[in-house]
Parts: sequence; structure tokens; C-alpha cells
Amino acid sequence: NIVWAFAKAQKTHPPFFEKVADHIVALEHLGSFEPQHLSITVWAFAKAKVSRPDLFEKVADAIITEDMFDSFKPQGLSNILWAFATADVSQPPFFEEVADIMLASDNLHRFKPQTLSNILWAFAKAGVSQPPLFDKVADAILGSANRDNFKPQYLSNIVWAFAKADVSHISLFKEVAALIVTLRHLDAFDPQSLSNIVWAFATAEVSEPLLFETVADHICALDDLREFTPQGLSNIAWAYATSKESHPRLFGKIATAAIEKQHLFDSQSIANLLWAHANAGELDPTFFSSMTPAVESNILHCNHQNLSNIAWAYAVSNVDSGALFHDHLINACLEKHDEFTIEGLCQLYQWHLWQEELTSNGGLPATLLEKCYDAFVSTVPCHSTLQDDVFSQLSSIGLMPKEEFQTPRGYRLDALVQVNGKNIGVEVEGPYHFSGRNPNGSTILKNRQVSNLEGIPVVSVPYWEWDKLGKDRSKKQEYLRSLLGLS
Repeated sequence: NIVWAFAKAQKTHPPFFEKVADHIVALEHLGSFEPQHLSITVWAFAKAKVSRPDLFEKVADAIITEDMFDSFKPQGLSNILWAFATADVSQPPFFEEVADIMLASDNLHRFKPQTLSNILWAFAKAGVSQPPLFDKVADAILGSANRDNFKPQYLSNIVWAFAKADVSHISLFKEVAALIVTLRHLDAFDPQSLSNIVWAFATAEVSEPLLFETVADHICALDDLREFTPQGLSNIAWAYATSKESHPRLFGKIATAAIEKQHLFDSQSIANLLWAHANAGELDPTFFSSMTPAVESNILHCNHQNLSNIAWAYAVSNVDSGALFHDHLINACLEKHDEFTIEGLCQLYQWHLWQEELTSNGGLPATLLEKCYDAFVSTVPCHSTLQDDVFSQLSSIGLMPKEEFQTPRGYRLDALVQVNGKNIGVEVEGPYHFSGRNPNGSTILKNRQVSNLEGIPVVSVPYWEWDKLGKDRSKKQEYLRSLLGLS
């Protein structure tokens, strides 16, 4: 109770906590401890951020060997799991025992919302995979008549846990989204909860445009984003970009807040933030130029993915940051040249092409450039029925398209046609080319570089414009004539 009081009051006294831990660890057994005492003890150490893995292991071993599970109330087990996950103490056997007990139970519907959310959060945070348990808890939540009693933090923890643990349960996510969008306002959601929710939906690839719009509108209505951490800002931007949910006002507000607190960003957060803005096609030059000091201070701490994402983001933005992308970035890339994925190598190649656009003296060294080029041209194009239809109509108006045309610098155009003796690239662009109805970063970069470096202007056939034409061949052909300047 004493250590609980210290932790509850947010007062820390490490020497005292160490003495308590030493005493408990030295005991031959813990049979004299009530289950509640054990859960309170480890909870207090985790809450006070006093690291004593030996104490946690002693408690876990005692509960398992002395078969104390039946004596615990659900909240007690929840507190212990939360403590182990928070303290980053790995105890898979203990977690597995709890999972087995819960899977055998018929009373999960009686667990309090906080208890269920903390249990799921703890399993996900601890990296203990238990899809059957997650499914059972989800079914219990969906079958509960008191879903309205789930507070914002509980909803946030639940969807975050499913996404983090890579357990799919679309029905649960749909229900959570429905609960949130029907609220009169989101004032009860703290910044962390908002960030976790949109991150979870994006990670789980559950499309809920109304949820994203509701969250974005709420954030944009706030006076400022001072309470949002750099990671929170980065995760929100990443979630909207990944989900292809367009919301320029939100990205603008995040950009303003990020510039103000850029000195607090670590390499991961700044790379994700820049990538998100670029991927979403939100290319405010002031934002990208203002963030260069933070990038410069973090560049040596970047992993391979951070490096390629940052390089690609600036290539998309077309904001020349001078020395930022010369010696430091190239040296960092050379140190990690064997770590880059195919996607990362392609991003670096596009950055190199950007240096050509800028007529810069910089660029990738020959050996790394060759590796990046090989990766760039190795990607297999994806063909679609939409492309087939467009190509067929191009042929019908006498243009005879060269399909999947590869340019000298390695870009693949869906088609190349000649109009009045001039080459024109035709890109048939489905949903993955857009953020909302605006071209995404990949589309912007490709079309710009093909035009600037290859001298081939590119025209776009957006999927929704083509779909509007239905099956009317004459309308489709007239559309293409107008697009290509033939009408």
C-alpha cells in the first residue's frame, strides 16, 4: 500500500522502492501475499518507472507455480499485465496462462471496459500474440449491451491493440467508428487517444472516411496543437496519408505545430511526418524549408527507411534545401547501402533524378546509383481492366499506344502516343494514385520528372472521370481527343 500511495501520488523515491524490491525478491515464497497485494506492488513499480525485472519475474513465477490465478479478480490480472507491459518486462508464460484462463471463461461480458482494454493493450505492448483471445474479447465487446460505457481511452486502447498485434476484426473497428462519429463532440478524447485511433484504423487498413473527417474537423477546431507530442502529430499525418484521406486544413495545422516544436522531433517522427505530407500531396514549401534544421540535426540518427523517406519527401516537394541532401545524406546512405529495401532504393533513385532536375552537382555515387536504378526498373507493372479499356479507345481513334513504355531513365508510362509528331505519355490513374481526388506524391513526382527530364508531357485519365462515361464508346473517344488536344 505504501508503494501504491507513492505511485498514485506521482511521487518517486527510488531508494525506498529498491528496498521493498530487495525484501520481496529475497523471500523464499510469496504465499503470504494476497493477490491484490501482488498486483498493487508491480503496478506501483511500473507506474513509478522503477525498473526491477527480478521483482516482476519473482511475482510471475509465484503466481504460476502456486496456481494463484483463480484468486485474482479480473482487474487484478489486468493491472499485473499492464505493469509487465509498461515496465517492458517480458514474461510470455505468464501472459499465455492468463490467455488460457480467459479463453476458457464464459464471463468476459462481465469484465469492465477498462479491464478488457488494458488486457488487450498489455498483450499488444508486450508483443505476445494471442489472436483467439483478441477475437473472444472483441466478440464480448460487440455482444455487450453497455458499449456506450466505453470511455475514449478504452476505445483508443482497444483499436490500437488490435492494430499493433496485427489481429484483424473489421466488425469491431466498424463499431468503434460508429460510436465515435455519433458523439456530439470529441472533447473527451485527449491527443494521444485521437492519434492512436486514426493510426490504428490506417494500420489495420479499415476504411472509415467519416471517422477520419470527424477527427480531422475536431483537431482543426482546436485553438492550437500544443498538447500533441511530435510522435502524435507524425502518427496522425501518417494515418491520413496512408488511408488516402485528404484533409488539407488538417495537414496545414499539423505543419504549423510541427515547425514550432521541430526541435523535439526524433528521426522516426520527422521522417514519417515529411513522408506523410509528401505522400498526401500536401507540399507547402514553407513547411519543407522550415523543417530542414530538424532534419539536419537528426540525419545521422536515421535508419535506412528514415533516410529514403526523407530524401523522397523532399524530391516530391521540390524544395531545394542545399547542403542538406549532399554530404551528410549521401554518407549516411553509403553506410547503410546494404540495408535498403527495393522501395527504399527506388526512393533514392527518384531523389537522384531530382538532383538532375535541379542541375545540382550532387547525386548518388556511381555504385549506389546503379543499385538504385536496377531496383527502380525491376518493379513489375500492374495491369488493369481500366487500362485495357483506355488503350482500346486510344487505338480506336488511330493513336496506336505503346503500352508500358519505359523511358530512358527507367520510368514506365501506361502508354505513349504520338500526337502531331510529338510524344505524349498517358497515365491511367486508379484510386491508388490519389489522396481524395488530388494526385498523391508518387503521381506528382512521376509526372513532373518524366516531363522535366524526359521531355515527355504526361496527361492523366482519372478513374472517376472515365467511370462517368459508362459504356459509351463515342463519349470515351471524344474525352481522349479533348485530353490530347485532337478535338
